[in-house]
Amino acid sequence: MKIIDERTEKVLKEFQNNFKIETRPFKRIAVKTGLTEEEVIAIIAKAKEDGIIRRVGIGVRPALTGFGMNALTAWSVPPDKVDSFGEAAAEIQNISHCYDRECPEGWIYNIFTMIHASDREELENIIKSLSERFPECPYKVMETLKELKKTSMKYFK
Repeated sequence: MKIIDERTEKVLKEFQNNFKIETRPFKRIAVKTGLTEEEVIAIIAKAKEDGIIRRVGIGVRPALTGFGMNALTAWSVPPDKVDSFGEAAAEIQNISHCYDRECPEGWIYNIFTMIHASDREELENIIKSLSERFPECPYKVMETLKELKKTSMKYFK
């Protein structure tokens, strides 16, 4: 388990809760944490370098951007094909997530992809293109019915 120092925790707490799109967002975090803007930027860069954070990005609501169809698609991928399947999924712009998961007893699907499409036809075409590349991998499509929660994880209180 990675232990982070108090300054890093302070910065990441502000970063996760109050990051706003503004001219100098790190300056505002610096003022709030009692650090300089340069220190905040350095702490975030070091946290990224150390693998504590992956990236700085935005969260988008797919339905408000023209992606009317979303589906979690579970795939049964043999262990020797997991990496190549993941690489193929990563090439598809409409796939936002791809996870290799441990299968509970009675469940054959170990890879989960979140696919966003403008309509059912596009969704089916994306799934078809992956299934044609990996015909030995059965899959189950679970379409999004209703978004119940859309917030980021809060790691610090």
